[in-house]
Amino acid sequence: MVSAVADDSIVQLREAVSADDLAALGINLGRDFPGHQLSELRRYPVLSEGGWFTVIKNQQTLETISRQPWRRLGPITLLSEGLDLS
Repeated sequence: MVSAVADDSIVQLREAVSADDLAALGINLGRDFPGHQLSELRRYPVLSEGGWFTVIKNQQTLETISRQPWRRLGPITLLSEGLDLS
């Protein structure tokens, strides 16, 4: 895992990506993104105009390899999230 620090209080963890992770997403790195290496890829959450997403990006070029919707509030978990109100 690699971490990027914007300032002393914010730490963004960037998880390494395995070949199995890419296969589960239906991505063949050699076919779909020739020239990219597995060691250059990292997974982390991002916030865009469309909401929160979990992305896999090449850290050398910042090219997006995968972009999947994440939780609506991103890293924030509400206390009521696990309640069954029925």
